[in-house]
Amino acid sequence: MCGIIGITQNNSEDLMEKLYQSLKRLEYRGYDSVGFAVLSQESIKISKNKGKVDEVAKQTDFSLMKGTTGIGHSRWATHGAPTKENAHPHTDCQNKIAVIHNGIISNFLQLRKELTQKGHIFTSETDTEVVPHLLEDLLQQGKSMKEALFELATILGGAYALVVIHTSEPNKIYCMKKENPLILGVTKDESYAASDIPAFLPYTREAITLRDDELATLEPGKYMIYNVKTGKTVSRKPHRITWTPDAAQKGGYPHFMLKEIHESGQVLRTQLASEISNVEQIAQAILDADNIITMAAGTAFYASLTTQYLFQQTFGKIVIPTIASEYETVLPIINKNTVVVAVSQSGETIDTIKAVKEAKQKGAKIIAIVNVVGSTITRIADHIVYIQAGPEIGVAATKTYLAQVFAIWRIYHQALLKTNQTTLAQQLQKAIQNIPDEIERIVRNDEAKARDIAKKIQNAQSAFYLGRGINLTTALEGALKLKEISYIHAEAYPAGESKHGPIALIHKNYPIIFIAPNDNTREKIIGNIMEMKARGAYTIGIIEKHDQELKQILHQYFEINPQYSKQLQNIPYQIPLHLIAYYTATTKGHDPDYPRNLAKSVTVE
Repeated sequence: MCGIIGITQNNSEDLMEKLYQSLKRLEYRGYDSVGFAVLSQESIKISKNKGKVDEVAKQTDFSLMKGTTGIGHSRWATHGAPTKENAHPHTDCQNKIAVIHNGIISNFLQLRKELTQKGHIFTSETDTEVVPHLLEDLLQQGKSMKEALFELATILGGAYALVVIHTSEPNKIYCMKKENPLILGVTKDESYAASDIPAFLPYTREAITLRDDELATLEPGKYMIYNVKTGKTVSRKPHRITWTPDAAQKGGYPHFMLKEIHESGQVLRTQLASEISNVEQIAQAILDADNIITMAAGTAFYASLTTQYLFQQTFGKIVIPTIASEYETVLPIINKNTVVVAVSQSGETIDTIKAVKEAKQKGAKIIAIVNVVGSTITRIADHIVYIQAGPEIGVAATKTYLAQVFAIWRIYHQALLKTNQTTLAQQLQKAIQNIPDEIERIVRNDEAKARDIAKKIQNAQSAFYLGRGINLTTALEGALKLKEISYIHAEAYPAGESKHGPIALIHKNYPIIFIAPNDNTREKIIGNIMEMKARGAYTIGIIEKHDQELKQILHQYFEINPQYSKQLQNIPYQIPLHLIAYYTATTKGHDPDYPRNLAKSVTVE
């Protein structure tokens, strides 16, 4: 979850500016504290403090640091509070080694105890600090840095992406990973290491994805990769990043989140233009499976629920939605006749990776729905669907959620064709082709209304989101967004369940959002609206265009084209909820791009 950047180049002219700008582009991964380390004249200079990148820049003198090799880190706190002492980089006793780290060293307490007994002095509460001290110990035994890192890989438990510099090698950076992302970038004169591509995208589009149990050495303009278990070199050429640096910038919008909501239509258009070459095989694998298990976390979990509603209701398949961190509950039923649908924006979500690995070992086929090419989950999967969403910087997923859901509907469309349900397939195909335009229409027409509703609900202490059937997925995702960025407590329920407890909380002006297309759930939803309205609730509906009955009942409503009442509905019906969450957060004065306590890619358990 933390932001990592390392740069080694032939001159020192712009090193600090590059490190600074790179961390700014990674700040969505963590923003509790920030630090830099630069190799200069056989010494390491460090500048760090708690706070966001710009806040720390004002407090410290890092811009005055000079050198040709440096590392930077923005932290999402796990072990130890967000303080200057706990900020990365961390060093050894002699200040010759500096380390930045993403992940968790699971056996750090035992290692720290052993190192303390040897006389090592620790200055932080972090798990990371054991790494430079372990390396110091190994180097004192006469090992080279590469040999020490090979041995370190056998000592450390847990997950990590490590970037290391040492005073004896002023033009070299060492990188090592296990279950946490680390990407290399290279030009003729510079080399980069980062936790995500946007960090170095303005400087190079040539990227190399480091894999688990690999060590890379970077020097200006060149790199080497080694397998830490065998010690052998690994040959891997860079792949070219197709999206531009501008795609990772705000482009005139006040926040990345709003920009990404506005990009949603184009994202689906791009996915449509990018043929999913193996979609027939994926659909067939799902149809042939005895049972289907979805594995995901957070927003991706709500996207994955689409699989259950589509394949269970239409094809009678057993679909078990599973939150990835709870994967052990379904392990006993996984076998070679199981298909696991793993959904993850980054492809580096640690809970999902562990779940998928376990399922793979038991013989399951893995279908990965991801955004990032070459990510860890894609290397485990049997089939991959890339959602083609481009970089998503805002911590709260918007366009990637819609792209994940869209990918599942497209697989479902292929399954309809394979089972000769031609009429349904033709209707769905028309909706699929038109959905990008519908999304852009909703954003264009409803943004002002969402802003007005935000003003009405900004002081609420709590809110409910209610839906039935597949519309519950929309409610769940809508509630998550409101709580993530506006800090208003929000919960989603199946509308029929609202009478079994939640209705006790309703009082005058309590906001309730109903997902109410003109489908088989509409009659019952009308009853739920009336129940809540009778108790003073402030009712907001996402409804089919020209649904006069619901217009008369609700206090506020957003209208969706009738074409999407029974097909793709959990895509367009989601857009108003993303807009409401965004404008509620900004109306309350919160930064929606950097919600407190959250980070973009969760790479720790």
